[in-house]
Amino acid sequence: MKKATISVIAILIILVSIIVYNNEFDMIVKDETVNIEKESIAVEYALPKKKREKPGLILFIHGDGPTNKNGDEGYYPAWETLAKENYISISWDKAGVGGSTGNWLEQDMVDRKQEAEKVLKWALEKFDLDLRKVGVWGASQGGWVITKLLNENKDVKFAIGVAPAVNWMRQGRFNTISEMEYEGYSKKKIDEKLLTETQVNNYLKENNYQGYKDSNLEKEVLEKDRWDFIRKNMDLDNTSELEQISKPYYLVIGDHDLNVDTKETENIYREHINKEYLTVYPISNATHRMLKPRHQKESRMTVVETIFNPRRIFAPDYFKALKEIASKKEI
Repeated sequence: MKKATISVIAILIILVSIIVYNNEFDMIVKDETVNIEKESIAVEYALPKKKREKPGLILFIHGDGPTNKNGDEGYYPAWETLAKENYISISWDKAGVGGSTGNWLEQDMVDRKQEAEKVLKWALEKFDLDLRKVGVWGASQGGWVITKLLNENKDVKFAIGVAPAVNWMRQGRFNTISEMEYEGYSKKKIDEKLLTETQVNNYLKENNYQGYKDSNLEKEVLEKDRWDFIRKNMDLDNTSELEQISKPYYLVIGDHDLNVDTKETENIYREHINKEYLTVYPISNATHRMLKPRHQKESRMTVVETIFNPRRIFAPDYFKALKEIASKKEI
């Protein structure tokens, strides 16, 4: 009995040690609040541990949803990769999330760009940086923000787009079809869902929220603030912005993406961005979030694997791409 108890305790100690070790990242993480007039933005940044030459800086621009400053610590493995290449990574709670004031659902992509510029201005004043290596990283919806930053802000020298879409409406349709096919729905059911979405979009175009609610088209009715957010952004298409790009853009796309038609994205980016500035990183066995395909839908296995080693849920080629981008002498 005593031997069994000792064995169990030993195993638990080993497991805890493994978890603690694998959840320590080779970087220094700090939090601050940026106060600008009546606005507060809660930021978090990761510093390289080793003192070398002046570091670079990458702003992480979230995708959709009420995301906190470190993406529920999902950014940490990427931040660690960049810290090892002498980059500071920084992100922040979306407006109205955590310690940030405001409401992210009231923002369009211009608002998000301006918010990012406030953080960038603060960071440029705070850190002694290699100004040739100041860039932005944007995931999914953040892709519409980073093209604006790259084109319109002289301090931004490069952009990393992770699974960005080009057109809001086409992206939504693709997402519906691919998700339902993945779940095994019949073509008839998919067509019915697409018809419903078309009808909802017609109400959105008319800004007829009451008509939408009265229609009973959807079991889960859009809240008014989400409705307004969609109306602000549903016409998004950044094709013309791609044509204006004259700085390095690194496109990172996975081959198991259910959210964004990455083939369309790659084709349009190649067509409209001067090849001198575009580098494409196709990531094998990667979902929309750059996770391994077995984590396409979050499960108990995802949670367990994240606890034991949060790096291992990601497709390895994603970190290889970030390392290659960050290690370039001239971005």
